[in-house]
Amino acid sequence: MEQLGKLDADGRLLALEGKTLEFKRDLSSPTKPLRTIVAFANSAGGRLVIGVDDDGTVVGVADPLAEEERITSLIADRITPHLVPAIDLVTVGETTILVVEVPLSTRRPHFMTDQGPQCGVYIRLGSTTRQADAALVVELERNARGVAFENLVEPRAALDDLDLTALS
Repeated sequence: MEQLGKLDADGRLLALEGKTLEFKRDLSSPTKPLRTIVAFANSAGGRLVIGVDDDGTVVGVADPLAEEERITSLIADRITPHLVPAIDLVTVGETTILVVEVPLSTRRPHFMTDQGPQCGVYIRLGSTTRQADAALVVELERNARGVAFENLVEPRAALDDLDLTALS
């Protein structure tokens, strides 16, 4: 959190957007911030900072407590399975921003409830949020269960397919 409080001479945050950090000016259009939260939970975790422009300019939020309540409700109502990120009010200069800290989830894949598990799963690829395809959704489920690829059963194989001479 320390780097979020540091500003350059132009009043911009020194931190840069990337795989685990995303800035949003406000929640006027909440779908994109919620997709980012889903992607963080499905990928490596991350922080969504509300009240900061893409270039790092701190604009703050007008009513921090109301915005905190709003993002909490949006997360509870529009993301499945439920997520419980840490939401903090951070004072930067003369204004307040919201920081939503999303851990890598053990309950992944998370998805946008209104889009369902087939279309509403998102991941983080670099500094972008991308929709996951069906194969990636299966991979997320397998990783969440802690099953290594090498331990998967090959349903098309039979015991006769093994070369017992080579194995011995």
